[in-house]
Amino acid sequence: MANKKRGYYTLKLGNKNRTLHFSMNFWANLTDILGVSLEEMANIFSDGVSLKNIRAIIYSALLANDQEQGNEVDYNEFTVGVWLEDIDSEKLTDMINAMMESRILGNDLNAGLGRNIKQTTKKGK
Repeated sequence: MANKKRGYYTLKLGNKNRTLHFSMNFWANLTDILGVSLEEMANIFSDGVSLKNIRAIIYSALLANDQEQGNEVDYNEFTVGVWLEDIDSEKLTDMINAMMESRILGNDLNAGLGRNIKQTTKKGK
């Protein structure tokens, strides 16, 4: 089950349905785990996606959702790695597509503000 435009993706992991949320909290978790800035993220994925990065992506998205919902976090990166052994490539592709189609990457990272800020000479009232 997916609501890709909102960055949600739900599937069975660790014997229960779990939701990944590719949100601002996801990006904060992922950059912390990988030890990079958001600007450096493109460099990490330029040579392809490593297994470590896939695990970090899925873990960060699971963690973001559970933190946002106040759910118990009953896993760590290594637990997620074990769960991923049971995921087929189609589901993995769906998860990555949910991340790529989320509103955060769908150009809403700027919260709807224009990217070209124009300075005005008008005085405020």
